[in-house]
Amino acid sequence: MKTFKQHITEANRLWNYLYRKNKGIFYRGEKKSGRTGVGFGAMGNGIYLTWDEAMAKAYASHAGSSASVNKYQVKRGLKIADVMGKEVITIKDKLGFGPTDYSNDASFNNALTYELKKLKFDGVVSDDVAEGIVIFDKKNAKVVK
Repeated sequence: MKTFKQHITEANRLWNYLYRKNKGIFYRGEKKSGRTGVGFGAMGNGIYLTWDEAMAKAYASHAGSSASVNKYQVKRGLKIADVMGKEVITIKDKLGFGPTDYSNDASFNNALTYELKKLKFDGVVSDDVAEGIVIFDKKNAKVVK
């Protein structure tokens, strides 16, 4: 049986801190269609969120005049990889990328997402507020009115 300390890994410390601090509430600047207009997918495919409302406003302004900031409640208990954690770095290395490298190529995004999902991760978090968090499955993040 694993101890509590074994469950708190490098991969989820940052995520656990951000989740607790924000009570599971995160922001996204997006058009009514749900698109942001950015589309890099640097941490994989999914819904990109940030813990900083001002950053979400910046993304909304980039998405166009009809865009707004939406508040999302993220499901509790998700397993989120750290973008600078060993799992992500190992996968990037296999794909021929360095730890801080990324590509907006769909093949890179799909491969990164696929490999992380195989490891049972639900998303990726960065300590950079502009990169934020990606949740792979949209059912794990619901708009809060």
